[in-house]
Amino acid sequence: MTTITVFVGPSLRPADIDALRDQAQAGGVQLDVRPPACRGDLVALCDTGHAAAVLLLDGEFGQNFAVSIAEIRAVLAAGMPVHGASSMGVLRAVECRTLGMTGSGWVYERYLSGEIDADAEVALMFDPENFEPATIPLVNVRWLIAEKVRTGELTPHCGASALLAAAEINFRERRPSRLASAWRSRLGGGAHALEPELADGNRDRWDRKRLDGIEALRALTRSATGQKEGRR
Repeated sequence: MTTITVFVGPSLRPADIDALRDQAQAGGVQLDVRPPACRGDLVALCDTGHAAAVLLLDGEFGQNFAVSIAEIRAVLAAGMPVHGASSMGVLRAVECRTLGMTGSGWVYERYLSGEIDADAEVALMFDPENFEPATIPLVNVRWLIAEKVRTGELTPHCGASALLAAAEINFRERRPSRLASAWRSRLGGGAHALEPELADGNRDRWDRKRLDGIEALRALTRSATGQKEGRR
């Protein structure tokens, strides 16, 4: 059975992982799910020859040393494909694209184009026990506002003001209640288009890091399934 190793933490929910694992297994692909990567994890995986491919979604920023470009170069040179999306995977995919690392998703495209260049846009606080997000990364807010402007629920001016208000809050403090307060103060009645999205049952719908991670893992699983069928 083909194995795909995915490094993931707060970008996906446990229910997402369970559903994706079942979908992969139905196609003859095994998901090896690991916590956010830190330096040395990819090289250690390559040394075992355990996986056919790696998907990097989440990685440690400050808790331990982050996955390095040199490490990814070594893994790619050893013949193991490395893909990235969502969070740390996006940052490294942009930096390592000329080395052969593949990136995907809305967040990746924004960094690749230069529209976003700050690592802090994907940063958030989370529960270390279950990886449940505690704050909202700015990149998710950026996508939500872009969608509201696109559908006419927000004017471009209100959208720009809403994004600025969110950006002024440090990622460690950007909790739903803090964001709602900032939007009410900055936008007045215009905040009504955004506030309902902050409810507990609604945030996953516009969690762009989550959506990109799901899409990336599904695409990689489909690719692995197709390769298996092509060898029959």
